[in-house]
Formats: sequence, structure tokens, C-alpha cells
Amino acid sequence: METRTAIFGVALLALMMIAGVAVAAGHLQPSNTDTQDVYWFTDGSGTGGESNLTRTDGMVLAAVEAQGLTPGDAYTVWWVVFNNPDACSAPGCGEDDIFADGNPENGLNVEGVKAAGIGVGNATANIAKANGTAEFGARLKRSDTMSDHQILFPAGLEGGALLTASGNDAEVHLVIQSHGQARGGPQLLKQLTYVEMGCTPFCEDVQFTIHRP
Repeated sequence: METRTAIFGVALLALMMIAGVAVAAGHLQPSNTDTQDVYWFTDGSGTGGESNLTRTDGMVLAAVEAQGLTPGDAYTVWWVVFNNPDACSAPGCGEDDIFADGNPENGLNVEGVKAAGIGVGNATANIAKANGTAEFGARLKRSDTMSDHQILFPAGLEGGALLTASGNDAEVHLVIQSHGQARGGPQLLKQLTYVEMGCTPFCEDVQFTIHRP
């Protein structure tokens, strides 16, 4: 437990140092950090993992410690950013705002996506350790575009960015997707970069966390 906590602490410290340097240079406003639990998609129960999100005016930085993963499997993490969370449907920002009738098979809820300024794109990736844990670290700036992330769709389906609101105003969800047993070479690159790619035998959204403003 102490070793695991130390590793996660180093990852979080590194991300906070990045934000601190930017603040000191006068590029960003002072930051704040909140910690949230990580949950299973299957039943909404806690996984035992935790997620830290550091916010500044123009950037968010995430440090996620995931538990309960399949050892040796490849996992990607995806930003789901609600730039205007006040426009989300009750009881809060979620799949009803992203998909028609809340069902991915029905396609996007275009009006909901536009209203809440929702953007989805790649954050980072890793391979689960033998003990089923993995650490993820990622940064998202308001100026980031397709060249910085694989963007599935930009905020509100317009422009090319995921984060268009202040980093302090957006609601940020992080989704962990399983790509199955990690492969080698170019196949591994696909697994660690693209949504639903290189899956063995199939990809599945397994865990998530929510950081509200």
C-alpha cells in the first residue's frame, strides 16, 4: 500500500509542478485540486482507485490511480468535457446528454452535445501491472486541438478543441477503456492511442470518474 501510494503521489506531484511552473511564469491563474473516487461502469460501485484533477484558468491536469484492472491488458483514458455543465439534463451531466435517449447505439444527442458544449478525446494510456493497477497522467489545455489529442468530437461539435470554458468552470469526466491483452509493435500503438482499436477480443468502457466544478 505504501509503495502504491508513493508512486501515485509522485505522478500527482509531477503534474502539480507543471501547473506551478506555468503559474509562476504568469501564463495561468493559481490552481486547485480535487480528489474523486473511480467507479465501475457495470454497477456504479467503487473500484478502490482515485482520481485527482488540478484546475487552472486555461488547463486541467489529471492523475488517476486505477485498481481492479486485468494484468497485462492495455487501457486508454478519455476526456469527456462538459464545458457548460449548467445546460446538462437532470440529474446531472452524463450519457443522456451525449447519446440519444442515453443509448450509444442511437447515436449522438446533437442538441444535448451542443448545449452542454461536450467534447470527447484521448487523454493517455497505460498497461495494467501484475497486481491489476495502473497510473495515468494527462494534461488538457484550452488551446489543444486534433494535433494534441485524438478528438472523437470537439466541444459542442464546433471548432477543434475539447476544453473551451475555463478549466475551473468545466465538468470533467474520465473514462477508462479496456483494449484487452496488450500486443506488440504497431498493434500496441493502436491499442494505446485509438478508441476501440486493437481489441482482444473486444473493447469495453470499464471505469470512470467525475470531477464537477
